[in-house]
Amino acid sequence: MTKPFNFSANPGNPALGWMTFLSVMLISVAVTAGQSANNNDDPLKNIEISGISLAMPLDKITGILTAQGYSAVSSRLFTKQGELQNNRRTVFRIEIEDNADSRQITYYRSLSGGRVKTAGGDRPIPEYEVDIARQFYQLMCENITENVMKERQCEPQTEYNITAGNGRFVQINDRYSMQLNATAANSAIGIRYTY
Repeated sequence: MTKPFNFSANPGNPALGWMTFLSVMLISVAVTAGQSANNNDDPLKNIEISGISLAMPLDKITGILTAQGYSAVSSRLFTKQGELQNNRRTVFRIEIEDNADSRQITYYRSLSGGRVKTAGGDRPIPEYEVDIARQFYQLMCENITENVMKERQCEPQTEYNITAGNGRFVQINDRYSMQLNATAANSAIGIRYTY
């Protein structure tokens, strides 16, 4: 005949030790799963700007941006340049802020050098930015009320201009703010997560 487990609170009781161990393990697994769900399964944290996202560890970001031709000015600032006609250049800059209150990624593109011409009509947003600009516009300006659209200053999308909030950061929920101003001449696209 087998002896039933003794669940008394005696310090030397092996059954009580195993139950305590299993309880601690289950709590640990539940906490880890909850943290994973909060950090990695959040779709806004996984939106990529130039291949990097808010969910990405800082030590991986440098390698990803370097592979794209960016140079690290510091651990939080990366730049690169592309040549255009008439001694003009496209300057790209990515800034990463990570502090006790928030984490933020901001992408900037601007033209520099050469002669600036005001005439010549509109030019479309560069193809390499259109998808991310449209994705940000959708998150900031679609499926919301007219009042919220006005509050967020959502301008109608065109092939020449995708803008909300006059290019400033706009709060889209309790945790996230987004920035969107994309034109042929320059762009500012950013996302901020507040802890």
